[in-house]
Amino acid sequence: MATLSLHSAELKIYIFGSGGKPTTPNYTLAKTKLTGEDTINFEISELIKDYVDVTFDGSYVDAVTTKFVETALTRTFKGTVNGTEVTTTDASPLERKFIAFRGYGSNFDINSYNIDTNPYFETNVNPTLSRDILISNSKIYVPRGEDINVPFFTNGDDGAYQVDFLDGTTVTTTEITGGNISDITADKDDIKADNFTGVLDVFTADMTLLRSEDASGSNKIKTTSETTTSVRYKLANGGSRSIPVELIDECKYDPYKITFLNRYGALQDLWFFKKRTDEFSVEREQYSKTILTTNSTGVIFNPNHHQSNLLDVSSDRAFRMNTGFISEDHNEVINELMVTEFCWLTDGEIIPVKPTTSSMVRKTELNDKLINFEVEFEYANSYIQNVR
Repeated sequence: MATLSLHSAELKIYIFGSGGKPTTPNYTLAKTKLTGEDTINFEISELIKDYVDVTFDGSYVDAVTTKFVETALTRTFKGTVNGTEVTTTDASPLERKFIAFRGYGSNFDINSYNIDTNPYFETNVNPTLSRDILISNSKIYVPRGEDINVPFFTNGDDGAYQVDFLDGTTVTTTEITGGNISDITADKDDIKADNFTGVLDVFTADMTLLRSEDASGSNKIKTTSETTTSVRYKLANGGSRSIPVELIDECKYDPYKITFLNRYGALQDLWFFKKRTDEFSVEREQYSKTILTTNSTGVIFNPNHHQSNLLDVSSDRAFRMNTGFISEDHNEVINELMVTEFCWLTDGEIIPVKPTTSSMVRKTELNDKLINFEVEFEYANSYIQNVR
């Protein structure tokens, strides 16, 4: 009679972009099962995150927000067969293919817009990705005549497969998304090697999607229609949903667009329509030095020389922008903007910036009537060029 149990496991992780899978793994992890445990867990999200470098130069097509991930898990079992000690290893590794996003889990309900008191930690473990639109707001605000960029999750089983831009009831633009993607889970990476069945039991990852070889993780759909009033998307399971678009004709202030990486790991646009205030700050040190010199006539000094000198002058630029009156569901969008790691301002060119607002009071239509958000940003580059 054979009694074999899991003893150890080795996990190879390959992380790559469009250049193709590397010949050697980026990481090789090995663990031995702890006494009293039935599984071996590998937490790999932080390892993968180091390789997901987000780049954006104004082109959503060329933007990089994901990496391909392939894993190979090999398990070793030990036990007795007819009284003899036996060690056996999987004949071939258990392989999985993924797309990794820099996102995070949340219990935010895009349909009801109800937020739990602690939505990002205690109330849900490994929450799943959105299965259609990859934004948290229920309404889109955009200046009339500007591009409307909307990220979608595409999945052959239950994701969005067709997106229509409508002017009233008339379809002005249609996009077929395609791609064979299915989401796994979010917020944590676990690989569990099942002790008995020989099947990979659980594989979860931070905003990671199971993919086919030719699939893309998410699509950025765009229209430039002057009169888009809603975006309707059809799901592969037969459902259809829509999100209204409000075109803003701002006559007093110049609107500015912020593009940031939201909690889904997708690039999202947020327009600020109202007052912008720019600030400039300088930090400096100073020291005093002698301005005395000597020559054949004795000790002299030049009154045009600086006796008090500046040292290590540095400067930062900051600005505050106001959204104007928008809907209550944008509380979550502002939260995501405040915690984002990647953010750009469109101001004639694409400029990397960083949100510096550290607190925000949640606003409701009941309490505040008209809702406006003010967010402070800093430029992510120094005013004095210090690239060396």
